[in-house]
Parts: sequence; structure tokens; C-alpha cells
Amino acid sequence: MATMKWFGVFLLASLVAGTPTPLFAVDEQRQAYDKMVEEATREADEYTEEKKIEQAEAAEKRKSHSSNAADPRVEKERQRIEVEMQKLSERGLGPDFTEGMRSAKLQELQTQLDRLNRDPQAYFGE
Repeated sequence: MATMKWFGVFLLASLVAGTPTPLFAVDEQRQAYDKMVEEATREADEYTEEKKIEQAEAAEKRKSHSSNAADPRVEKERQRIEVEMQKLSERGLGPDFTEGMRSAKLQELQTQLDRLNRDPQAYFGE
């Protein structure tokens, strides 16, 4: 009978001692989940801010591009560069004109076009 009594006390003690552990684990899981949600929210806010900045920069670039479009020299040079880029894109490859040469020349023309769009006065040496 005494063995049965101690066995019952042992079962009751293990039952009482065992319940806080799952509750504690659930609490830890909930805290980890909350932390993950906060981090995801912060990242989403940062992404939104980056997109707003990019859109503002793009709008500013369009605005400066449209103000430069009024200058006929700028527009003529832009068209010349774009035509040259189109011709290079359509040009066939051969032993004396490789894909690497095409890429390098297209990159050079793109750099000129970017410089023209950014600061036409500096491009024309004024």
C-alpha cells in the first residue's frame, strides 16, 4: 500500500511539474512568432520607403529629361546614339566582331547616353 501511495504521489508530482513546461514552450514559440512578424513588418516598411525614393528619383529624372528635350542639340545627339545602339544590336557576329566587342561598344554608348541625359552642358563641353 505504501508503494502505491508513493507511486500516486510521484505521478501527481510529475503531472504538476510537467504542465508549466509545455506552457513555457508555447510562450517561447509565441514570442518567436511575434519577433518574426515585427521583423517582417520592418522589412516591408523599409522596402516601401526604398520604392518611394526610387519613384521620386525616376520622376525627377523624367522631369530633367523632358526639360532637356527642349534643346534640339540634345535630342539630335540622343537620337544619334540610340540609332547607333540599334545598329550594333542588329549587326551580325563574325570573326572580327564578337559578342564581347558588341557588349563593350553598347556599354560605351549607354554611358554616353547617360552622361547626355544627366548633364547636357558638360556633355557638349560648355
